Amino acid sequence: MRLRLSGLSLIYGLALIALASVLVSLLGNILASLSVESEIGRVTLHNFARLLGDPDFPPMLCRTLIQGGGTVVVMLFFSLPIAWLVARTDMRGKGMIVALLTAKLAIPGFITAMAYVWLLNPNNGMVNALLGRTGIDATPLANIYGLGWICFLQGVVLVPACVFLILPAFFTMDGTLEEAAWVSGVTRWRTLRGIVIPLLAPALLAAMLFFFVVAIEVFDFVGLIGMPGHVEVLSLWIYDATHPVVGLPDYGFAGAAGMAMFALSGTAIACYVHYLKRARRFAVLGGKARQVDLLELGKWRWAAHGFVGTWLLIALGLPIATLLWTALVPFLEPPSTAALAHLTLNGFVFAFTYMGKPLVNTLLVMAISVLLTLLWGASVSWVATRSRSRFGQWLDALIFLSPAVPSMVAAVAFQMMGIALHRWIPLYGSIWLIAIAMATRLLAFGTRTVNAAAFQINPELDEAAYASGVSRGKAFRRIFLPMVTPALFYAAIMAGMLSARELTLPLMIDTGHASLVSTLIFNLQTNGNVGPASAVGLYMIVLLLALVLAARWLGGFSERGITSAPPRGEEA
Repeated sequence: MRLRLSGLSLIYGLALIALASVLVSLLGNILASLSVESEIGRVTLHNFARLLGDPDFPPMLCRTLIQGGGTVVVMLFFSLPIAWLVARTDMRGKGMIVALLTAKLAIPGFITAMAYVWLLNPNNGMVNALLGRTGIDATPLANIYGLGWICFLQGVVLVPACVFLILPAFFTMDGTLEEAAWVSGVTRWRTLRGIVIPLLAPALLAAMLFFFVVAIEVFDFVGLIGMPGHVEVLSLWIYDATHPVVGLPDYGFAGAAGMAMFALSGTAIACYVHYLKRARRFAVLGGKARQVDLLELGKWRWAAHGFVGTWLLIALGLPIATLLWTALVPFLEPPSTAALAHLTLNGFVFAFTYMGKPLVNTLLVMAISVLLTLLWGASVSWVATRSRSRFGQWLDALIFLSPAVPSMVAAVAFQMMGIALHRWIPLYGSIWLIAIAMATRLLAFGTRTVNAAAFQINPELDEAAYASGVSRGKAFRRIFLPMVTPALFYAAIMAGMLSARELTLPLMIDTGHASLVSTLIFNLQTNGNVGPASAVGLYMIVLLLALVLAARWLGGFSERGITSAPPRGEEA
């Protein structure tokens, strides 16, 4: 009996620890906002009075809304046509397009931002230097330090994730209504605008609201473009409060600003939930649903390839080419015949002198994050799918809601936890706190991945084991874990990649002693070390690309349905 209780206790114990970590991110920021600066226990509303009483707060909030909305507009401008071309047309090279979309996931947003800063900054940007040689004043065109560039580049970077999010909706949509419209003489363009897009409204709205939240909380582009350009948005206010030039971090004000960000995110999520209740009227897929024949692009084929090629040039071509060039030249200069004589590999060599400790720290954070994500994810998934208890349902629901807390807000909450526990456990500003926060952010992804596999396990296996006298703990080890191992392996690779490329959490939590490769690149760039920053960025891309390709292969993603058209008239 003691062995049975210990096995079951371990599962529930890990699930409770996971829940506690999630509650820190959900409730910790509230505690921070009600505390006096860095002191816990002294409750006050002064932080909200300072925030709301600041005359710069209304325009800053407006800029934050523009940041989120503008990013979503740019993202949909590229992702909606690309998803439609891949799913509903006879466009050639779809497999290559999907592979390049996947490869883009290996380039962190802050590296893309860094490359464009070197291209378009008004002082010594390479575009300015090239146009300056022709006598053209490029400053109005090439000043990267503006809100518009933040929206544009964030939108471009989010395209792959958005495409993969809305592609299933394109594939599963019934084509009967489209064909009925064509038979009635409605043009393809009017059918797309009047039938296809309205039917995809739930999927598009989900993408818009989700990426709006991502856009306002990610710090990659705000830190590299908004900070030098004094583009004040909510994420920058939170960062400035926790990283003052002089004095102690003001976590109270950061918490109040975090609550404002959480209010924006919560409003977006509430709108989505409200809209989801009305989604039934958009359901047209039934038992006799059929997929429409692929649209022949004909003379528009070159325009379609040109559109996709434009995005690839902006998102992949220019950033990688810029990184490679700046890593080979001793100082920032545009390509020229004279510059070719200065090419050197010193940047790649110097990169190793900077990468030592940050690389070890990054690998450590990856290992701890993956381990915690798997342990917590497997335990939570078992409690949610196999225990048949109301606690399991509530546990899964709370963890599912945890991504609604922006990374900036979660970072403040975990820093407050580090301060509260510092007397007993020295977590504040450490690698361990970064890893715990990272695992908490990845937990929802881990549980969703494992749950998908767990629901495929017939409950009869568990019942047969229990009837044979096998304890629940032993059934967890001998039945549940082996059956969900593929999902755990896939989740491990994705968690490792996402933790390695994350900038916001490490940058917010690090107090100067827990540098990762991502924060190293950020600091090298802000200090003007162009060559080493580019070289470290290229090394990081190679590592992440290997992880992305491994995850894609292990995920069993098939391009057969993308590259092949269904036989005409065949029912789906």
